[in-house]
Amino acid sequence: MTYLPELLFEAGESNLFSPDQFAGYAVTAVITIFNVLLVFVVFRLFAYKKILKLIHSRQEALDAELEEAKKAREEAQAIVDSSKETIDDAKRKGSAIMEEAKANADKQSKAVIEQANEEAQQIIVRAEEDAARMKRNAFESMKDDIADLSVQIAGHIIGDAVSKDELRKSAAKHTEEILDKEVAKSE
Repeated sequence: MTYLPELLFEAGESNLFSPDQFAGYAVTAVITIFNVLLVFVVFRLFAYKKILKLIHSRQEALDAELEEAKKAREEAQAIVDSSKETIDDAKRKGSAIMEEAKANADKQSKAVIEQANEEAQQIIVRAEEDAARMKRNAFESMKDDIADLSVQIAGHIIGDAVSKDELRKSAAKHTEEILDKEVAKSE
C-alpha cells in the first residue's frame, strides 16, 4: 500500500487530474449523494412530521397570540376612547358646575349688596329721624328758653302792668309760631 504523498509525487503514474483520481472522486460523490438521500429519507420518516407538527403548533400559538394582542389593543383603544369621553364629560360637568357656582356667587353678592343697601338706607332713615327728633328737641328746648327770656325782657320793659303768666302764654304762642315757620323752612 502506498501513501498519498507518494502517489502525488510519483512521476508518470497518476496525478490529481488523472482518470484514476476522477474515478475516486466519482465514487466519493456517489457515496455522499447516497448518504444525503439516506439521511433525507430517515429524516422524512422519523422527524419531518414531528417538526411540521411543531412548526404548525408554534404558528397556531403565534397566530393566537397575535389575535389576543389585536383584541387587547382594540380593548385598550376602547378603554382609551371611553376614558376620553369620561374626561370630556367630566370637563363639561366641571364647567357647568363652575358656571353654576359663578351664577350662585353673583346672586349671593347681589343679595348681600341689596341687603347692605337696604340696611344703609334704614340707617340713613333712622339717622334722619334722629336728626329731626334732635332738631325738634332742640327747638322745644330753645322755645322754652326763648319764652323765659322774652318774659324776663318784657317784664323788665313793661314792668308789672301785665302778669307774668300772660306774658308767658303770649311769648310761648309767638315763639311757637316763629319756630314752626323756621322748622317748615328748614325741612
